[in-house]
Amino acid sequence: MGLRVGFDAVRALRNSTGLGNYSRRVLAGLRAADSALDLVLYSPPSRWKARGFRSYWRTFRLGRQAARDRVELYHGLSHEIPRDLPGTGIPSVVSFLDLLWVRFPGLFRRPDRISYEWRYRWSAEHASAIVAVSQQTRQDLLTFYGVDPARVTVIPPAADPRYFVTVPEPERRAVLAGLGLPERLLLSVGTLEPRKNQRTAIAALAELDPELTPPLVLVGWDRGCAAELTRLAERVGVASRVHIRTGVPDSALPALMQSATVFLYPSLFEGFGLPIVEALSAGVPVITSEGSCFPEAGGPDTIYVPATDAVALASQIRRVLDDPTLAARMRERGRDFARRFEGRALGVRLLDVYESVRGDRKLREETNRCAG
Repeated sequence: MGLRVGFDAVRALRNSTGLGNYSRRVLAGLRAADSALDLVLYSPPSRWKARGFRSYWRTFRLGRQAARDRVELYHGLSHEIPRDLPGTGIPSVVSFLDLLWVRFPGLFRRPDRISYEWRYRWSAEHASAIVAVSQQTRQDLLTFYGVDPARVTVIPPAADPRYFVTVPEPERRAVLAGLGLPERLLLSVGTLEPRKNQRTAIAALAELDPELTPPLVLVGWDRGCAAELTRLAERVGVASRVHIRTGVPDSALPALMQSATVFLYPSLFEGFGLPIVEALSAGVPVITSEGSCFPEAGGPDTIYVPATDAVALASQIRRVLDDPTLAARMRERGRDFARRFEGRALGVRLLDVYESVRGDRKLREETNRCAG
C-alpha cells in the first residue's frame, strides 16, 4: 500500500460547483497518478452531523482522528487544515483557490468574512506547504497573508475530461431544445453575480448587429442578479436576444459548451477561471478579461479585453465571427493549451509536493511556474 493521505471530503461529496469540483478532480488525478495511494476521505460522523457541530468536528477534532488512522500526510482541499493537526506531527498541505473574501469583502456577509479570516489565515500560516491554483492566488497569499514564498507552489486545477469528448450532434441538439435555446449562440457560464460581470456581455451585444450575431446565453446559479440582468437587457434593447438559464444540470454543460460559437468570460477577477479551460477543451474560441489570472487559464490564443469595456468586447466578438481562419486557429490551439490541465499530470506534480513536504525538502522550482 502506498502513501496514506487524509482529506476533508465534505465538499467533494456535497458541493457540485467550485470547491467540490476542484476536490473531486484532485482526488481523481492523484488516483490516476499513483493507484497505490491510500486516500482517506473524511466526513463528519453521524453524531456530529448537526449544524455547527459539523464545523467544530472539522476544525478541532479531525486532526486527532487522522492521527488515530495513521495518516502520513493531510491535504486540506478548501483553504483549511484542522487546528489540532499540527500537534499530531502529521505534515500538511493546504490548497487555496483564491482570497476573494479579502479582495472583495462586500461580496461576503460579515460573519462569513470573520470565519474565513480566522480559519484560513491560520491554515496558511501553519500548513507545511501551500498549493495555489494560479500565480495570481500565490501573489495574493504573499501580499495579504505575508506567507513565505518558499512555502507556496502553483499547481492549477484539473480540467474536466468530459469537455474533450465530442458530444454527438443529436445529443447536443436535444440539450439545446430542452433548454429552449437556438443552435448558434454566444455563451457565458458562471454564477450570476456582480463579480462575473455579465452586464458587460449584455452591453456588448447591444453594440452588435442582430442579423449577424448569435444570441447571448447566460448560464449559472442565480445569486440575486438574474432579474437585474433581465432589466438591463430590456433597457438596452436586447431582451429578445439574451437567454438566462439557471439551474442547468451539470450533465448538460459539455453539450452546451460544444454548441457555442464563442465563449465569453468577462469576469472582473478570479482565482483561476476554470470555465475558460473547459471552453478551450470543448474547442470554442474564448474572449475573456485582461489581467488577474486569466492568461494562465486562457493561454496565448485566447483574446483578452478590458473587463468593463463593452465596445472592445463587441469588436472582438465581431472579429471572431467574421474571420473563420482566426476562429479555427483559436479552436485548435486552445484545445492544445487545455491539455496542460490533464488531471493525471497535475496529480504527479502534487505527489512531488507531498514527497517534498514529507522529506522536509524545498519545493522544486518547476512547481512554482504556472501552466502557461
